[in-house]
Amino acid sequence: MRRLTQLIPLTILVASSMAVLALPPAQVIQGTEIEEFLKKGRFVAREPLGVGVTGSLKVTIQRDDKKQFAVLKVVDQKRPGLAKNAAGEMELDFQDSWRTEIAAYELDKLLGLGMVPATIQRESPYDSKAASLQLWVEASLSEEKRRQRAIVPPDAQRWADQLAKMSVFDALIYNMDRNPGNLLITDTFDVRLIDHSRSFRPNAELRNKDDLTRFSRSLLAKIKELNQSAIGKKLGDYLSLSQIDGLMKRRQLILDRADEMAKKYGESAVLFP
Repeated sequence: MRRLTQLIPLTILVASSMAVLALPPAQVIQGTEIEEFLKKGRFVAREPLGVGVTGSLKVTIQRDDKKQFAVLKVVDQKRPGLAKNAAGEMELDFQDSWRTEIAAYELDKLLGLGMVPATIQRESPYDSKAASLQLWVEASLSEEKRRQRAIVPPDAQRWADQLAKMSVFDALIYNMDRNPGNLLITDTFDVRLIDHSRSFRPNAELRNKDDLTRFSRSLLAKIKELNQSAIGKKLGDYLSLSQIDGLMKRRQLILDRADEMAKKYGESAVLFP
C-alpha cells in the first residue's frame, strides 16, 4: 500500500508532463513563409465572415498539401472632407479600405510589434477586385467574450503591457475602429490585432491621447527610428501622401507624450521594457 502511495505523485507528474507535451504549438502569425503561402496558395473555399460591415470572406487557401483559413477583404470606400460618421463624430477624409489592412501589417513589422497577422495584397478570384488577404488567427476568444465571461488574465502585468503597446499602435495609425471584438486573445493570452480598414487618417493629433499612460521602451525606440523614407518604401503603395504625413506627425506627438508622462510621474511608473 505504501509503495502504491509513493507511485501516485510520479504518475501524476508523468501525466502532467504528457499533457504539456501534447499542447499544440503556438500559431506563427508573421514571416516570409506565411506571406508566400498567402500569395501563392489557391482559393479552394469561401464563406461569409459573418461579422463586420465590410462584406469580408473567410476563405480556405491551399498550397501543396497544406490548407489555411484567411480573411479576404475587398472594401475600398473613400469620402473626402469633413463629415459625421455612424457614431456621430466628425471625421476627416473617411476611408474604409483593404489598403490600410496591409499598411497596418507592414508598420507592425517595422515596429517589431508582432500583433498583426500576416496580410498581403491579392486579387479576389470571386469578383476580380484588388483585396487584402490576412492570415486567420487561431484565437481562444475575443476581448469582448473575455469581459462577458469575466476571465482574468493569468499574468496581469504582461496583459497590461500588451494593452499599452496596442494603445500606442492605435494612436500611431489613428485607428477609428478598435473595439473588444477585434482584439483577439490566444490560448497563451497573447494579443492579436485585426480589422484596420478604418485606420491611417491624415489627422495630425492623437485620437486616444488619454489612453497613452505607459510606454514600452523598445517600441518607443522603433517609433523614433521611423522616417519618411522607410514609411514611403514599405507603406507607400497603400497610403496617400497626406496619410503618411499624418502618421509622421502623430509619431512625434507620441514621443512627446511619453516624455511628458515620464517627467510628470517618473520613468519607473511610465516606462517598461
